[in-house]
Amino acid sequence: MVVVTGQNKVSGNPDDAMSSSDAEDDFQEPATPTATQAGQALPLLPQQFPEVVPLNVGGMYFTTRLSTLRRYEDTMLAAMFSGRHYIPTDAEGRYFIDRDGTYFGDILNFLRSGDLPSRDRVRSVYKEAQYYAIGPLLDNLEDIQPLKGEKVRQAFLGLMPYYKDHLERIIEIAKLRAMQRKARFAKLKVCVFKEEMPITPYECPHFNSLRFERSESETKLFEHH
Repeated sequence: MVVVTGQNKVSGNPDDAMSSSDAEDDFQEPATPTATQAGQALPLLPQQFPEVVPLNVGGMYFTTRLSTLRRYEDTMLAAMFSGRHYIPTDAEGRYFIDRDGTYFGDILNFLRSGDLPSRDRVRSVYKEAQYYAIGPLLDNLEDIQPLKGEKVRQAFLGLMPYYKDHLERIIEIAKLRAMQRKARFAKLKVCVFKEEMPITPYECPHFNSLRFERSESETKLFEHH
């Protein structure tokens, strides 16, 4: 092979020709890019999912339709299986979600047909629904026990500023009284009252911020311990 530079003319003399080894030093074909280099150079294509999706959730296996996982657009599952994100697969080709799968079946049952879990599973399923950001399931679970009772309790506490501080004080007094009487139990009478102002769940002023102007005789009526 003869390589001609811009400074030398073409010569037919074999002695002027460069050897093949010398030519290879000056001219080499580009190396084939490695898989790593190719991955860095080219963006990943959207991941394609089959209509029937096999799942491995923390070692527990499930099978469902792709449309079920995409039931609600604003959920994590819909985003995961939208094709915009890469999901790894296990040795059997199941799509892997690194999450405890104990309550994932309850998640799928709701996405399939709106079924809700039994009462003893409500709290745990609620936690999973929070992780997967399934708003409709969260709303339904909050309306059944035991979450409904907790919701009502939190609403009540919202009307009672410093409730926790008062409760701790009550317990402290009860312990002291029991020690004084050398008893195992102590009884306390606790009076909860509302000053005469319209207070509704829709109008929740802070009790400690209320101010009233009273005469000296009226003030005595409000003295309490």
